[in-house]
Amino acid sequence: MELRGTKLVPVLLLQLLVYAKDPLPADGWEGVRDATEYGSDCIQPDGSGSEDCLYLNVYVPDVPEEGAKLPVLFWVHGGGFYYNSGSDTEHGPDFLISYGVILVTINYRLSQLGFLTTGDEVVPGNAGLKDQHLALVWAKQNIASFGGDPDQITLWGQSAGGMSVSLHLVSPLSTDLFSRIIIQSGNFIGQPASLEMARQNAFKLGAVLGLETDDSQQLVDFLRSVDVADLLVDNTLVMTDEQKEMYSYNPWWPSIEPDLEGALMPESPIQRLIDGRFLQIPIFTGVTSGEMGSGMLSSTAQIDTLNNRFVEAVGPNLHLPTVEQQQEAAAKLRQFYFGDDVISADNPKPLVDFGNDMSMFASTDALVRKVTEITDLPVFYYEFDYHVESVNVSEWGAPHSSDLPFLFLRKDTVYNLDPNSDEDKVRRNLLRCYTNFAKYGNPTPKADPVVWEAYNNETRSYMLMQATFTLSQDKDAERMDFWEENVPLLPYANTYSKHNV
Repeated sequence: MELRGTKLVPVLLLQLLVYAKDPLPADGWEGVRDATEYGSDCIQPDGSGSEDCLYLNVYVPDVPEEGAKLPVLFWVHGGGFYYNSGSDTEHGPDFLISYGVILVTINYRLSQLGFLTTGDEVVPGNAGLKDQHLALVWAKQNIASFGGDPDQITLWGQSAGGMSVSLHLVSPLSTDLFSRIIIQSGNFIGQPASLEMARQNAFKLGAVLGLETDDSQQLVDFLRSVDVADLLVDNTLVMTDEQKEMYSYNPWWPSIEPDLEGALMPESPIQRLIDGRFLQIPIFTGVTSGEMGSGMLSSTAQIDTLNNRFVEAVGPNLHLPTVEQQQEAAAKLRQFYFGDDVISADNPKPLVDFGNDMSMFASTDALVRKVTEITDLPVFYYEFDYHVESVNVSEWGAPHSSDLPFLFLRKDTVYNLDPNSDEDKVRRNLLRCYTNFAKYGNPTPKADPVVWEAYNNETRSYMLMQATFTLSQDKDAERMDFWEENVPLLPYANTYSKHNV
């Protein structure tokens, strides 16, 4: 069994999973398999892509020497669980593999096809996460054939990918599949994942497409008969008025699963975090300085909702177990950020701060604090705050995903590769940190240019990534302390009351 790839930047594409069944390994093959072309993307919001999409890509620095054991970065893309792929359009490997690592990128099923659930054994849910899991199993079993070290796999994801990899960190299925983790701009703390709500969404989809039923098997048989393009209905058609009003809501999202054999998330991931039931491995995590905050300034409808119905919009998005706790915490958040003022883009700073904290900052800080409170694991915390015209610019900091072009060679980006430019120096510093972490479990095993101390709850150190990297302390301390006290890390309930849904 052989593969044919390309030289210089070898691209090895392997069919990994069988679509539309419980995730299963792909069949083997005889002879030489052509792996010089990318497989199809999974179905995208515009209907492009294919159901035959479960492929992964392996990039190696060169043809590996026999017995080579290179560290592996295993990348899970973001995109809100409804778009994007592992192809080189946005995730070109050139920068990373030049530092002596192997890069694996994957596709996984998205949106309805990846996250619909009937809440029972018919469709237990989280197919997209299980695609990721089986890709990890494949890498663990096969990466040595490409010169990779199966005992040095760093699981890495950003945004929805960050949420994904954080769920694998606490999943009971993840034993020994990876030895380090990078959780970038997103984790599971940020949004509750209700099985009840997810089940309701599946049956609403059936109703929108013409079938009213409460029978899971009947629903699934019907949906399988529908053309895939027709499944991609506007999300608002399956949402209640209350869900449409929520600060953030995606009906096709990871959810707690029924407690069945093979469940990837059989209970609240926050409970597993609190209990210390997660892989005891080094963690590298952080945010960009601007994340989602500045985007709120142009959303008149969302600002109006926050001004008029803040508690109703924000409460259901908080990781708290009861409606009463959610509403009480939401009321405190409004007072803390806005006082009695009208919430308006004319007073942008509190709105941007709230948007950043609500979307990424508070959940990242909560994860870092909890892990370092209950374990001695090294946790490396960062904020990326570098601005460059060719990548992205905002007066409110580096926006969400603006760090990715420094790590991946993207086809839509113009680069300044002058080695004397600040842009290229930042890129090299960032690449060294990421690849050193993959190699050593430490982003700065030597001062390069500064030693990155692991976070602890006394010094609360983090790396501020600007034109010069600086070790700093107490990131947004007043705001993060407020969240810790008033939106405590509690295991949200598996089901939502009728008041919420």
